[in-house]
This record gives sequence, structure tokens and C-alpha cells, in this order.
Amino acid sequence: MKFTRLSSIMMVAAIMAVVAVSAFGQENETPAAPASEPAAAVPQPASQAKELSIYGEVQSVDTQANSMKVQYYDYDADDEKTAEVIVNSETKLENANALADVKKTDWVDVTYTVSEGKNVARLVAVEREEEAPAAPVTPAPQTDMSDE
Repeated sequence: MKFTRLSSIMMVAAIMAVVAVSAFGQENETPAAPASEPAAAVPQPASQAKELSIYGEVQSVDTQANSMKVQYYDYDADDEKTAEVIVNSETKLENANALADVKKTDWVDVTYTVSEGKNVARLVAVEREEEAPAAPVTPAPQTDMSDE
């Protein structure tokens, strides 16, 4: 069989392509860690800790322990839960000057991080209903319906 020059070039190019693809494919692979070495978890700095949030009703406030218990609905578990949240000097409060201003049955939106197994609040937004001033009641004008 006679090969033409063009078919020889095509065959060489195909072989080179196969070799190149397999060489580049191995270059990007990382060797697997030996099974005897457990993978070390990289701790996150406190500034990069994952923020979580809940919205719920305050069940109790403990000003001595700087904490409050919030009942909220956990959509992932499809269940009502209660979380204890620590309020510290770095916690920002909205619609309250201090933890003592937060009362049982208030609704709060809490953004927090977990530090040493405790829920530490970064932001506590207290939902306050603004009472609208009562509108003055004015009597309807009286009309005289009698025929005179």
C-alpha cells in the first residue's frame, strides 16, 4: 500500500495530538494523599466565620448572662427550634439601646456566628410596631331634612 504524503502528515498529527492530550491531562492531576494521613481542617479566622441568621420571637432575656433565647422556624428541619444567642460589646442593636430593652414576645432578626460552640450575635434588629396616632373623630355634619 502506498501512503500519500498528506495521509502520512495526518497520521503523525493525530498521534501527536493523542500524546499531547494525555501529557497535559496528567499534569493537572494532583496526587492523592496517603490513606494513613487524615486531611487537616483549616480553621477559619473569626473575621471569616460563616454568618447565620434567624428570625423569631424572643422567649426570654437574661441580662446577667448577656443572652436571649429566640424561638424560630427551621425550614431545613421543618421544625420549631429555640436558640440561645449571646450579645456582647461588638453586637450592633437596632431599635434597642441595650439588651435590657429587648422584651419577651418581641420579634427579632438576628445575624450571628458560632464561636466556641456559642451563638454570638453580630446584629440584633428588634421589630417594633409603630403606633399610628389615633385620628381625631369629627362628627358628621348634620343636615336638616325637614320641610319648612
